[in-house]
Amino acid sequence: MAGPLADALLPQDILDGAAVRDRPNLFVIGSFDRRITFYSQQVRGLSLVHALKDLGYLNANPRIAVVGGGAAGVAAAAAAALVTESQIVLFEKAGELLPLQSTTDRRRLDPHIYDWPAHDTTDPIADLPILDWESGSCRSVRDDVLVGFNDIVVRLAPRLQPRVRHQVTALNVVPDGYQIEFTDLDRPLPAPGNGLREQFHIVLLAVGFGVEPIEPVPTIQSASYWTDAGVPVAEFAGRPTPRFFISGAGDGGLIDFVAAGARDFDHAGMIQLVSSHPGIAALKPALAAIDVLARARDAAGARFDFLAAYNAELLQPLSDIGLVAAVAQQLRPGVRLTLQTQHAELFEVSTATLNRLAAYLTIKAIDGDPQRTFRHLQCDAVARIAPPDPAPEVADFWLDCAGERVAADAVIVRRGPRRDVVRAPFAAHLVSHEANHKEWLTRHGEATLVPKLSSAARTLFREAARKADIPLAPRLQRLAAHQLPISVQLLREAGNIRWSGAIPAEQLLRSWSEHQPFEIILPDSPEYLGSVAGAVLRVACHSNNCRLHAAPGQWSQHVRALSLESKHAEGMAMPAIVAGNPGGAAQNPIMLPPDILARRIHRSLDSWLLERLDAHLQPFFASNTDPGRPINLKIATDLRAVMAATWATWHASFTDEPVLLGHFLRLMICAVDDDDNRDAAQILVGPNKWAVILRGTAVALAIAAAWEATSPKGIRPGNLVRLRNGDSAWAGHGCAADMINGDEMSLCAASFMWQTQFVILVVKSAIEVSRIAERPFARVDTDQPGLSETAGSGPVIMSISRDFIDAVAAGLVELRALLAAVEARHFEALEKTIVKGAA
Repeated sequence: MAGPLADALLPQDILDGAAVRDRPNLFVIGSFDRRITFYSQQVRGLSLVHALKDLGYLNANPRIAVVGGGAAGVAAAAAAALVTESQIVLFEKAGELLPLQSTTDRRRLDPHIYDWPAHDTTDPIADLPILDWESGSCRSVRDDVLVGFNDIVVRLAPRLQPRVRHQVTALNVVPDGYQIEFTDLDRPLPAPGNGLREQFHIVLLAVGFGVEPIEPVPTIQSASYWTDAGVPVAEFAGRPTPRFFISGAGDGGLIDFVAAGARDFDHAGMIQLVSSHPGIAALKPALAAIDVLARARDAAGARFDFLAAYNAELLQPLSDIGLVAAVAQQLRPGVRLTLQTQHAELFEVSTATLNRLAAYLTIKAIDGDPQRTFRHLQCDAVARIAPPDPAPEVADFWLDCAGERVAADAVIVRRGPRRDVVRAPFAAHLVSHEANHKEWLTRHGEATLVPKLSSAARTLFREAARKADIPLAPRLQRLAAHQLPISVQLLREAGNIRWSGAIPAEQLLRSWSEHQPFEIILPDSPEYLGSVAGAVLRVACHSNNCRLHAAPGQWSQHVRALSLESKHAEGMAMPAIVAGNPGGAAQNPIMLPPDILARRIHRSLDSWLLERLDAHLQPFFASNTDPGRPINLKIATDLRAVMAATWATWHASFTDEPVLLGHFLRLMICAVDDDDNRDAAQILVGPNKWAVILRGTAVALAIAAAWEATSPKGIRPGNLVRLRNGDSAWAGHGCAADMINGDEMSLCAASFMWQTQFVILVVKSAIEVSRIAERPFARVDTDQPGLSETAGSGPVIMSISRDFIDAVAAGLVELRALLAAVEARHFEALEKTIVKGAA
């Protein structure tokens, strides 16, 4: 595959593709191109202005009209204003620029993903010399681009004039260029022949494609792709078999097909799941080869069967790497999908590879589940029909597709916008342009699919922006601001803590989630701050960018004892403690009792850790995916499925009960379960110990899945409870601590006074006690000190051993057998101990 420089068209090539051949100085940007994205339209606008500059069209500073305030028009207008001294007028009939992207947060814009699986296509940065942005929701991208555009308008005023609610109604040829007729929609409509007119030397038509019809199928309204209402929502009506009918095989149709099938569609999550799944890189050559073959067939006038090619080349590898299973995890229970297309082939060559693959994976995930169904229908037209009488099922919609009757709860129609409407004022000038442009596309082939901005164009606009003193792009401003520390202060006042600074206390989390630097000012001693001191230290001890501004004599020994010299963990860092007060943290003060403030901080941190656990566990459940191998276990499919269901229940409980979550995490990292060690334990719960918390949680889930009726508990003793048939509840302690009261866990676990009936240990090595060296996954000897209620027989102690590793790899039945053997040995020993005691 050719590199970016080879793919970039020459200025004359770009001009040839945009020029209307029998209309000098009239150019069209993107309206007749293929593979239209926000980014590609920006590149087309910038590239055309660079070509005009390079070839001398702008030497005389011509007056330029840009018609259309979408991505291409905004980019072209801003670029032209930077490299000429003449006036640039941007016409947009909507009330704001970039109107399509103004109403949705659930649709996502990515700059390069359309070209996936080529190199660097998952790069989230557009990397444009002006109007730059990073991947995000439509609304956030639009906001960033408009900030950049308005910066140029302000700096270059009055050279660049955006005119919103100005509708261009006609374009007339005049001796020195073109006369544009337009209507100011904020003024009374003029009498015929008395409309507003202005003359321009050059006209750039960036009218785009218009919007979709409100009623693409008679009596069926379909919300626009560019609204949040157009995105299928999570199931809320309790339908056991939600039925979706999707019409259209373009990118919009494929994305909404995937969205309709998903339990709760996350556009960014879908992109991440498919493009970054472990093992997908090895399949990129096959995907690219299929695309090349499909485009060759298309150029020859033939259609291509992607479904057959994917089945033959990709289905087995996609299943082997667990991607089909991962997609199946995301599906709505019982969903029924119908995809209607105009052609017999399910997928179109014009669509993005990623969208095609996501739809294919959805289909295959449904095929493997008898509770879900997929049907593909081919017909030229869909019609809404009256319900049959009697109706075999209740449905909001009944549709006919070439004689096939379909029942649906929701209908999504994605057949594209009405291009003829937006082109109408210019139709007389564009009679031959579509055919000419098609010939140009064929001539330049691959270079037109995903346009590249040349290095010369980048240099031109970057230098022009620098000379005009245009501010950095918003993303770069945020990045720069992110490097500046945020100052906050905690000060004791009577019975309360006075919190002040630029952010609320819950946003200390950003030190973990965004690596935001913080300066935490602590004028009082840790004893005077009470429980808040522990919450603040928890943040700082797991961060490389938090400094404590406090009296070292008051704080150093306290902090050292809880971090570097913790009796419960190894490898904890001690945050920097600097004397003095840097200031800048007196704003927005609030007064809160210490316990309430500490609770707010801890809960925000716990919640973030929970979601990080969930983000790792979900792909692990689907396919044993374990980046970095913190879990480091291969677990059989049937056992992972039960673990996933168990985790869903635990996750819901943790989300609903923050106290339960905090207790579970604290005891997972600390063996000592008492109030005197609460702060010492809670400080350990954070990113530095996340890997062992994750592994401990995974092992506990495996045992809970096999034991059943095992769940987290929020009060001591322990952090787990097992409800046994015919017996009282067993308290359990899932623990991944490094040490117990300063001694290695592996050396003292057998003799520690555990307060629960069972203990699940996840330590760096097996329990190493001379009396029980290398004893696998079983309870300790009966003379080990233990619980009074078991007369000294001790709890069931379980750790990761070869028996456990082999059992989880074999499956649910094998793990249940192992646990049953462990219980049997426990009760046998308990009986002997009771008899011995009685004697």
